[in-house]
Amino acid sequence: MARIFIGFMICFIFLNCSKKEENTTVKHKDYIISYEDRKLQNYYDSLQKRNPKSPPPPRGFYSGNQLIIDNKGDYYYYQKEFMRYGCGTIPASDTVPHFIALKPNNIMKVPQAIIINFLSKNIPTKEEHKKILIIASQNDTIKNNLLFDYLNKKNISFLIRKTTQEEDTVLKYMKRNEIYKSENIKWDKDRITFPFIKPKLEKTIK
Repeated sequence: MARIFIGFMICFIFLNCSKKEENTTVKHKDYIISYEDRKLQNYYDSLQKRNPKSPPPPRGFYSGNQLIIDNKGDYYYYQKEFMRYGCGTIPASDTVPHFIALKPNNIMKVPQAIIINFLSKNIPTKEEHKKILIIASQNDTIKNNLLFDYLNKKNISFLIRKTTQEEDTVLKYMKRNEIYKSENIKWDKDRITFPFIKPKLEKTIK
């Protein structure tokens, strides 16, 4: 009887330890975009010092799927025609986002209560090269453990950045339900470039 009791106590102790470890893995630090960007830039700089002739990796801003988190923590989603780039087709100096002809009707609001269900229906079903999710935040700090837990659990590739000038502008017009015409916007040319060919935006899947 004593052996059974001792065995039970040992199992109980290990169970508590495992629960504590699980709790520590569930908790995430807040994701601070500016801090993570600096870390990445420092890494690129170190690579550049080792091999000055090697250009830094192109930054890139868009993928097939974009999830916007506004300054209130609300979610918005839009799709963009995916363009697979070959080696050397993206200039190394591509550090400013291109104009993508985004319009208010390309963006849909996703209620927070169904964000995980929405992503599970839209992202994993894409072709392998389209599974990358771009998370664009208007705030520098993102606090959403549930979202990151889901993405990590499903092994979904994602990149995090601040929202672009175009996204902020179009989202503002969408929220205000105002008529948006890109040609009437006074764009900051230091924050956006205008290519000759405008990419085609896909219709959002609902």
